[in-house]
Amino acid sequence: MHEKETQLQQMLTQLRTKLLMMGAAVGIALDEACTALEEGNLVRAAAVVDGDAAINAMENEIDELALSILVRNQPVAHDLRFVVGALRMVIDLERIGDEAASIAERTVTMEKSLPTGVMQAAGVLMRSAISMYVQAMDAFRTANKDGALRLCRVDDEIARQEMAALQRVMEHFCGEPGGEPGEGRKGLSYEGMNGILICRSLNRVCRRCANIAEHTYFVVEGVNIKHQTPAK
Repeated sequence: MHEKETQLQQMLTQLRTKLLMMGAAVGIALDEACTALEEGNLVRAAAVVDGDAAINAMENEIDELALSILVRNQPVAHDLRFVVGALRMVIDLERIGDEAASIAERTVTMEKSLPTGVMQAAGVLMRSAISMYVQAMDAFRTANKDGALRLCRVDDEIARQEMAALQRVMEHFCGEPGGEPGEGRKGLSYEGMNGILICRSLNRVCRRCANIAEHTYFVVEGVNIKHQTPAK
């Protein structure tokens, strides 16, 4: 193999490895943030917040490597799509890391877990976020275009889960029908606002996972499905 081609393949392998390492770190952060929220574990939550800087550093390393590949090697076809996909994907990974840190920060400021009824509703969205993340990274790792495509078609279900969780927050903290026994009507508390923001963060994680799936499909098939539905 030509020396330049060998160098390109080595750099692409390095880029893929760094992406998977960052993906693993983000996955751990998301899982730990959700566990800390469920348990009201402030130590665990603080560790997620502290670890966000390392994820940001990984993003910078991947950006630099990807740009270096473009400038020095001028890849084409699938190799070019992989580098472009990496530059897009790293943004979503970093944002998911930010959302995990945000969830952890709110756990720390609340100093306790959400009320049981609220946590149950938010837990459905939480499990969807974690599951989608695992599936998105698996699709990328295995170049599974069909798995990636399935993740791009769950918008309605995620929206339904978020709406159910937000409704439960409002019922509990504002005393709407269906709220916790003994809850009177009152304005939305600081704890209630945190509950809403946590649900929004989980929704954004799901959206970012769908983005990662779109990038994977683009790398494998060379088709951008962000604003269209590809033929089955």
